Amino acid sequence: MTAPDLQTGLPAPSATAKELTRLARSGPPHVREAAARHPNTPAEVLGSLAADFPEAVIANPALPLLRLAQMQHIQRWTGRSLARLAAVDAAPEWIQELAMRHSDPQAQWAVAGRAALSETRLRQLAARGEWQLRAAVAQHPDLPAEVLASLAADPDYGVRLSLAAHPTLPPEVLRLLQQDPHPLVRRRTQMVNAKVRPL
Repeated sequence: MTAPDLQTGLPAPSATAKELTRLARSGPPHVREAAARHPNTPAEVLGSLAADFPEAVIANPALPLLRLAQMQHIQRWTGRSLARLAAVDAAPEWIQELAMRHSDPQAQWAVAGRAALSETRLRQLAARGEWQLRAAVAQHPDLPAEVLASLAADPDYGVRLSLAAHPTLPPEVLRLLQQDPHPLVRRRTQMVNAKVRPL
């Protein structure tokens, strides 16, 4: 068994998977975070550490290799862990995809709340069955024109209400929302227009 570095108390570079597992379970926070960054930490242990140290897990140099060699372990990570990972700016697309496919809604919400999303991911979110996810993505600044048009015609008024607060709607989408059958949607477009109207 490899002992921690005597000067820092952190896992040694040659720490074994067994030692890292022990430290991840019982070490103080700074040691557990170091285990989350260590390339010898097993995939299933990284999954448990991800909920508390998502940035460290994303920065782990072995993560891309674990994706290839031990995907079956990564697919068993909890929704909370995937939610924390998906919210990290540096999270790769494949982590976002795992979060989108997870049965836990908080993992999907974490993806919808990201500031930077690919066009593919935006389209995927805009087509979700849960209206709350469509409403969340309706606020994103980089929505393609056809997605904006689709959301403006969404059957749930909560989605259209969220879209009506979007600060940079194309004129044709804005006109559609200004004629929306729901009074709250129409009122929201008036409020947004009043805020952006030049003095």
